[in-house]
Amino acid sequence: MIFMGLTMYLGYALYERSQLVDDDVAEQRDDDVSEQKGRAFSLPDDMTIVRKDGSSLEIRLKSRTVTEIHFERISDGETFQFSINQLDETTRELVEQYPATMGSIPSRTSAVEDNYVQQLRVAIARIDADLRDMEIKYAASLSKTERRTLRNKAEEMNADRLELEAKIADRQ
Repeated sequence: MIFMGLTMYLGYALYERSQLVDDDVAEQRDDDVSEQKGRAFSLPDDMTIVRKDGSSLEIRLKSRTVTEIHFERISDGETFQFSINQLDETTRELVEQYPATMGSIPSRTSAVEDNYVQQLRVAIARIDADLRDMEIKYAASLSKTERRTLRNKAEEMNADRLELEAKIADRQ
């Protein structure tokens, strides 16, 4: 089911990318920036950090203090602490939008909690795949009733997704 959802999403993404022209790409970037400004930042969160020297790394941001971030490298799951001052300006501004923890950075959680959080992340990914499928159906539908039904179901799924994200935030 997940494979099928990913396949459909990739096909949809490639189709959409082929339809965009340069103006649409710039417009879409502006929309993405405004969407990021409007969203609530909660930990943990997956992101790409860029250092001042230009090197980048895919991470799962676990927590942050005023001066440091604590993250897990996605490629191998190893955890690190890193000074916020060593990040480029854009990444630093993004990181500073996440809530800061007081005092020391929490230690690594137990394997049981990691498994639970992983299961929650899988459920969120499944919801995201279903939402992408619903977007395709919505765009293809000419029926107002079907569109309304899809929109209502998408709102319910987004509420479920927020609940799962809250559970992850509570566990961290």
